[in-house]
Amino acid sequence: EEITDELEIDELEDIFFMLDWKKKEVSIRRRLSPDGGMDIRMLRSSRIATKAVTKSQFITPLSLDINEITQLFDEIVLTPEETLTLEALQIIEPKIERIASISLEKYGSNSRIVGARSGFRVKVSDQKQPIPIGSMGEGIWRILALAIALVSAQGGVLLVDEIDTGLHFSTMSDMWKLIWKTAKKLDVQVFATTHNSDCWSSLADVIQNEDLEGEEITIHRIEANKNASVVFTEPEIVIAAQRHIEVR
Repeated sequence: EEITDELEIDELEDIFFMLDWKKKEVSIRRRLSPDGGMDIRMLRSSRIATKAVTKSQFITPLSLDINEITQLFDEIVLTPEETLTLEALQIIEPKIERIASISLEKYGSNSRIVGARSGFRVKVSDQKQPIPIGSMGEGIWRILALAIALVSAQGGVLLVDEIDTGLHFSTMSDMWKLIWKTAKKLDVQVFATTHNSDCWSSLADVIQNEDLEGEEITIHRIEANKNASVVFTEPEIVIAAQRHIEVR
């Protein structure tokens, strides 16, 4: 970040991202975007992504817009992964019976349907007709993104920056429940960042109410100028949440 802040946008065209994987002398080069980041799709589409690098998904507060979510979902339609995505959503909203993506092209770029993030429709048990997923609130859209990303990262790693983005504090326990159950089922290791005390403390609900085996959930507090993070185990997370001890 310090480097990119000192550079002009045009200069970023000459900067490459280099990845060295384990001890094997394999590397890839990808251009950085104007904001100093790298599009995960470029890594996913490279040869190394399928042969050397663990399957991964990366979600930022601004990533996974409607077009990318639709693209990811279309890749798993009529596959077992589609069923897994539906099952993940049903963990927090059992009324959802089916989900489908719809083409935005026929609505036009200026249509209100784009602004409402209605690239998906869902069939719920108490409604006769499918409804736009946007009508279920911003939270369900974020949950959908997490569910699809988890399924797409099966057997690999999911990285989520500011995981609480777009979620009301009352939904965070359900969000963690979805992540824990789906990640365990699909063998996905999840790394998430947050600055929200409601977000991390809601992990205590999962720890207390679910059947965990060993140290499956930990919190790592990263401090400036420290070589190692401060680790909070499952019992320590529960105690911290009950006593309102700050761990961020």
